[in-house]
Amino acid sequence: MFTENPEDFIYNSSIGIHAVSPDGIIVYANECELEVLGYEKNEYIGHHVSEFQIDESCLSDMMKRLSRFDILKNYPARVQGKNDVKYIIYNSSVYEKGGEFKHTRCYGTEVEKVIYEVFFKHFDF
Repeated sequence: MFTENPEDFIYNSSIGIHAVSPDGIIVYANECELEVLGYEKNEYIGHHVSEFQIDESCLSDMMKRLSRFDILKNYPARVQGKNDVKYIIYNSSVYEKGGEFKHTRCYGTEVEKVIYEVFFKHFDF
């Protein structure tokens, strides 16, 4: 039986988790996400995701797919961390209610640049 508080479970997960509103505002990030990127909550949550996604075409493609309620699997992205570029592989879907896009459910794993390049080379953009 699972007895842990789900909020604590998610916040303290060992994988980065964040949520983005339909208009691109980061509305939630867990501790791992903040730690990997090097930001404090106030430097990340409440900001537009375009402040951190390095490739505008990548962000545009991700949001277009998510707005169609597509599921993103192993989507490679370069993200601007506080001190350096991070290479992240994302898996994401949309939380919707009554057919309305409420926010993304995005899970990210930091990888080495060489691994990112393999994913990027083989991803169907």
